[in-house]
Amino acid sequence: MKKTLSTVLAATLVLGCAATSAGCKAKEKIVRDDVTINVRLYEAGFGFDFLYELEDKFEALYEEEGYKVNILKSPSFSGDTVIRELYKGYDDSGIDLYVTGAITPNRVSEANEYDKELCEDLRETVFNQPAIEYDGTESSPVSERVHSDIVPYLCADNGKMYGFIWADTTAGMVVNTAKLAKCGITEYPRTTNELFEAFDAIKAADNGIYPVTYDLGKGEGRASTYQDCAVATWFAQYDIDSYNEFLRMQEKKDGVWTEMEDGWKVFENENLKDVLEVSYQFMDKKYALPGSSSQVLSQAQDAIMENKGAVFMLNGDWFLNEVKYNYNDEDFEDIDFINVPVISALGVKLFGEGTAYNLNEEACDDLLSYLCKLIDENKSLEEIIALVKSEKSMDIASEDVEAVATARGVCFARGIEHLAVITKGSEKKHLAALFLRMMASDSYAETFMRTANGISPYASSITTESNFQFVNSAKALTLNQHYRAVNSRIQGTRFKVFSSDYMFPAIDNLALHLYDKAPSTSYESAANKLYNDSLDAVKDLWNDYK
Repeated sequence: MKKTLSTVLAATLVLGCAATSAGCKAKEKIVRDDVTINVRLYEAGFGFDFLYELEDKFEALYEEEGYKVNILKSPSFSGDTVIRELYKGYDDSGIDLYVTGAITPNRVSEANEYDKELCEDLRETVFNQPAIEYDGTESSPVSERVHSDIVPYLCADNGKMYGFIWADTTAGMVVNTAKLAKCGITEYPRTTNELFEAFDAIKAADNGIYPVTYDLGKGEGRASTYQDCAVATWFAQYDIDSYNEFLRMQEKKDGVWTEMEDGWKVFENENLKDVLEVSYQFMDKKYALPGSSSQVLSQAQDAIMENKGAVFMLNGDWFLNEVKYNYNDEDFEDIDFINVPVISALGVKLFGEGTAYNLNEEACDDLLSYLCKLIDENKSLEEIIALVKSEKSMDIASEDVEAVATARGVCFARGIEHLAVITKGSEKKHLAALFLRMMASDSYAETFMRTANGISPYASSITTESNFQFVNSAKALTLNQHYRAVNSRIQGTRFKVFSSDYMFPAIDNLALHLYDKAPSTSYESAANKLYNDSLDAVKDLWNDYK
């Protein structure tokens, strides 16, 4: 049941005051001394409690040295705001450390619009140093605690590591399990074919519950990027290397990203047609909760929480934190989080006609789903091969199992957008580095899960289970041995060719485009048109660049 207005207002006041032993302790003034780190926290969906608790632990550990932390909150989440403050310089701002979610490493390198380096390189001071636990012991190096897929997103094109990721937030699908069961569905969809079968079953149940609800970015912020996350995930499921080339317009030679002679050809990828076809089907109006086209994000999220509404929504593991103050804890008992289903066309590619398996399309999807189930259970490749042999009487090649494991392990990591940076020239950069090293500890991972319902990217061993299944499911995705992080952040040569971070040229709101351009004939024809239009536009952009 949704909370009353008075309850929501009270919860909002608690959130603003960070309901910890510290109370409303954020100071409003810069402290200019030799022992205090000034930290600017730009408000996101995680609240403030996690940073206040870390402040307390840091100050307790370094009590003899007298080190202090001064946290300043900012309601703005604009990258431009952060960049302007950094450009003014340390002497002007007095801020040693920014904990934000709206800047990229290239924007703080000398390749930015100011031709000026704005932040400190963290590779030697943080990344290559041990994490610091709350009791002062040093554990494994930070570099060994973060997934290798994440590292490129922390670095600018000049090779310097300016960013420190502080939240491992994953985009996927929120699902209301009670409503799913009311429609006679007992298992989560693991492939896109199963997803659309579930959509059809929910529609056929005709009980006032709809398959899916959307936020098309018409209201609060540009949240339509949730659809971008799904498109990126489906594309990366085919081949992460090709997907990264798509983002960079570069190819890897001897481990180094190098400009391509014809960079526009990264769009010339047949897999992209399958991805767009699935995307159009997902955004078909026939599946959507009425009013989805005009609602804002909070209304779409409420549609998942309420008794009727919808079963599925593209969102992320921050969903719970964004809505929890409007609902009671028991309202989340039926709310779970799953990864984006694997694109069924991959199963046909691996196991269909003309392959060694020569399966029909239905059998391909059954096998793909079965493999995904084993991967979700965190089975090793060897275990999966043995189970396929014993339970399916089928010999399956290890490279095919690995291809599915990689695809199922792909998660769109929005946490890559949540970076902390140390201001260039900070007089207390060595203290800020100690603070970040503590933020990379297992001790902090426990704090972040408990206070922010979030997962730390350095969480090698979280022993505590959350009270929310939603959070535990999100944690399981990132701790799975097959986990692979991807993002749609533009990098490399494409950063120079495109004047925006749009996935497709001139489409600033992909979800709205897919929704408004619902195919009158077939998903395939609509996908082909968008593919060809994009290819032509990219050729023009490349020619202008060259």
